[in-house]
Amino acid sequence: MFTKLSVNKSLKNRLFLPARITVGFMPFSRIETLPEMIELATGAAQPNGGICVDLWHVVKLGIPYEAVAAIPKPYLMSIELNDGYLKAPPGMDLVTETTCHRFFCGEGEFDVRGFVDTLRKVYPGPWGIEALNKAQRAWPLEELTTRAFATTRGMFRD
Repeated sequence: MFTKLSVNKSLKNRLFLPARITVGFMPFSRIETLPEMIELATGAAQPNGGICVDLWHVVKLGIPYEAVAAIPKPYLMSIELNDGYLKAPPGMDLVTETTCHRFFCGEGEFDVRGFVDTLRKVYPGPWGIEALNKAQRAWPLEELTTRAFATTRGMFRD
């Protein structure tokens, strides 16, 4: 799908900044498979360019955690943790689910601990939290950050 020429034109010349540039795959985007994402990252072959893995997208695309752990090491640059429904409730589309109904780690149906345990073997960090949730947008910042930290930290305890 992505030739070296198309990767060079679309990304290679933009990755000269002294910052990491990551791209993710999603079930409703042009890049929706792990092999396509790996092809894009390896085709660009930039030391500061790579892949951001979001657990919500991994679960929704049915990608085994071991496959994520097999991403070539220099290209796995960021992981976003969250929790959610294994299957969207009736009448809810994926865009609404991903932007309004994600949960903090351990508060949904995903095997967040299994994902963390699998990826910690090959990935040292950074780990982020992306729990987009419409109801939580009204919460005070201190409550949000305290809960986000506590629930995520719990996934890293032995």
